[in-house]
Amino acid sequence: MNPIHLSFILVFVLVSLALFLLLKLNPFAVEQNPLKKRRLYLAGAKLKTAERIAIRLQTLFRQTRCTQKKFLMMMLTAAAGGFLAGMMLFNSPDLAAVAAACLLPAPYIYLTVKSATVAREEIEGLENTMSVITNAYASCDDIVKAIELYVEEKNRYLPPHLRTITPFDELVSEIKYINPNIEHGLYRLSAKIRNRYFAEWTKILILCHHDRRLKFALFPVVKAMNDAKSMQVESDGMMVRVWRDYLLTAGLMFSVIPMMRFSNAEWFSILTTTAIGKLLVVLMLLTALGTAFYVMKATKPSNR
Repeated sequence: MNPIHLSFILVFVLVSLALFLLLKLNPFAVEQNPLKKRRLYLAGAKLKTAERIAIRLQTLFRQTRCTQKKFLMMMLTAAAGGFLAGMMLFNSPDLAAVAAACLLPAPYIYLTVKSATVAREEIEGLENTMSVITNAYASCDDIVKAIELYVEEKNRYLPPHLRTITPFDELVSEIKYINPNIEHGLYRLSAKIRNRYFAEWTKILILCHHDRRLKFALFPVVKAMNDAKSMQVESDGMMVRVWRDYLLTAGLMFSVIPMMRFSNAEWFSILTTTAIGKLLVVLMLLTALGTAFYVMKATKPSNR
């Protein structure tokens, strides 16, 4: 085994270790409280994974005004572009297919970043909504009735053709006509509006469903959300810089490969034709994909 292969093996091991540390992967982790998770699954109160994913995509499409057909076209375009870029970079169908697979989530990441601006605009009115519902619930001690009062007040002075369907309208309709489980409806409501303070507010509402004496714990959450809005304005500029630095770093990382193709043909051949070289390229692609999700998580609004 020549020194070139040894260097590739060393880089492969280091990148693999970095990937495990970055994604916090632990193959020896044991699922905690399986009986409790099974009980929650059978009870039907908490959302199942498929239902949560469906709600997330519906919310994303609503915020970005993107249709399902357009989203599928974007995914196909990303996959085709990834395959062509992989063929140009690596001159290998196998690596090009991996590049196409790694670019499949690109439309989701793009829509998520795009929806952040729309979500901030929605959050501007969310605080007022939470305040109105909290005050109504404090006086009537009925969660559904409090939300109904808000919906009626919201639609009172608007003609039918100008009314927009909000998650609160959907909650009232679901509880009345589909599933009367209030806890399940509140979990769905929390999944539709991705906001940390709103999620905490809905959890307290769920607790209030069992013990109405906890209703006064809703007011501090509304106040905390008001304080967080002013902090979010300052962090918006930083998020743009983080994405710019990430894209620049990823571009520099993959620009080494075409440079190697012209400067050192032997190394490029080993990188794209041998098993260890292909594994190293696959790890690079997976690392770029994993760090993209990490940056997306790190740059989300602080109150989401």
